[in-house]
Amino acid sequence: MIHVGQKVQDFELPVGRADLHREKVRLSSLLAKGPVVISFFPLAFTRVCTTQMCDARDHLGAIAGLGAQVVGFSCDSAYANAAFAKEQGLPFPILSDANREVVDALWETQDVAGVARVPKRGWMLVAPDGTVAERWVAEVPGAAWPGNGPIEAALSKLASG
Repeated sequence: MIHVGQKVQDFELPVGRADLHREKVRLSSLLAKGPVVISFFPLAFTRVCTTQMCDARDHLGAIAGLGAQVVGFSCDSAYANAAFAKEQGLPFPILSDANREVVDALWETQDVAGVARVPKRGWMLVAPDGTVAERWVAEVPGAAWPGNGPIEAALSKLASG
């Protein structure tokens, strides 16, 4: 797993999107446009994960105003993520690591509801140079989402140098 100050190795994953457009996204392409907030969630369509992703949706303007992009990250299939994004009106991509090719190197995992090695709930702010500027991880699956205030604070800190 990656910690603050470490560089994230570039990766490419399929995306589930509300518009059902299928594509793959490379982290380096996102970082070329500025910082990226990766919001990790265990399972689409669950109560706390829905709260987490809808909170990101509702604060997207503030995050974009600080120069960053948001992407979700789960081990659900791209099809499940697309259906989830469409149902919740999520305007940002949800990266799908259904084969768990990236999550083991990038983030803490856990077994939830009979599903092995899903990401723990949390977020990672990746600076344009590919290093982790800040991160937060919940230790228990049902932990409440703390909101986007800490993300916005980390982005302000990153912008001020």
